[in-house]
Amino acid sequence: MPTFAWQAWQLELPPRWDPVKLEGDFDSGLALITDTHGPRLGLRWKKEPRRKRFDPAALVRRAMREEVGVLAAEEAKPFAMPCDGWLQCKLYEDPEPPGRDVWVGYSGRSDRLLQIAYHAQRRDNVLSGQILAALGEHGGSGRVPWSVFDLSCRVPAGFRLDRHRLNAGDLSLTFSGQRRVLSVRQLAVAHLALRRMPLARWLAGQQSRQHRYFRRDDRTEPVEITAGSRTLAGVGGTAVRRRRFFWMRWLPPAMVTCALHDPDRDRLVIVEGSDRGVVMEAAASVGCLGYNGTGAPPG
Repeated sequence: MPTFAWQAWQLELPPRWDPVKLEGDFDSGLALITDTHGPRLGLRWKKEPRRKRFDPAALVRRAMREEVGVLAAEEAKPFAMPCDGWLQCKLYEDPEPPGRDVWVGYSGRSDRLLQIAYHAQRRDNVLSGQILAALGEHGGSGRVPWSVFDLSCRVPAGFRLDRHRLNAGDLSLTFSGQRRVLSVRQLAVAHLALRRMPLARWLAGQQSRQHRYFRRDDRTEPVEITAGSRTLAGVGGTAVRRRRFFWMRWLPPAMVTCALHDPDRDRLVIVEGSDRGVVMEAAASVGCLGYNGTGAPPG
């Protein structure tokens, strides 16, 4: 089953289910997932800090009432999650599908309320037996997984997603955190992309996006990275901040970029960031989570 990992949430989706709408950030956002027949799954989360007299059960009950109504909320039952960290969870299943099954849970790890709505065409166990059984949340330390369409990677904790671009054949995620930046880009298919221009020109094209603030060094160096059982080889280069922008302390002094060919997956991987170690670790993690959906970008 394809893995979808976004804003520290991670779940396994049935084949050919793909996100078509991704909004918000770590604290508040939503994701809409569809198949060829229409909407199938919706996720919505919001940070709910613990205040005085905090009651997660009351918070979940109120959210359930707002989602399905008072009468249906009374039929919702507690739902035991297979993983730790959930302080309170409830599940409502529509007795007469087609309809919506709704699960609401409060995470003690991130203090976020998560609501999942499943558009059930018939009575099945897709929500309770598959999606909720594999639902996970990253603990906040180590490297955080991200997986959407054919692009998957791991980035250090503390990096937040700034923007994403999910075009057909060109997927990219851009992060920032603690005055560091990181961009992970993947292009398909590699053998066609390399016919257009060699890796060195793909590298130069990526660096030119920062041309205003950074001066590119024409010298390149060979780069080879081991990613599990795969070997990615390519070229790397460095661009330094232009002197006239010395006063912009929020700009890193240099940007490291590498353009790699992943022949096993027939993909080009371009990773750019302000920390060479982070860039190499992120490049080695691309493809770490398999996503076998349709591969089509959101509309």
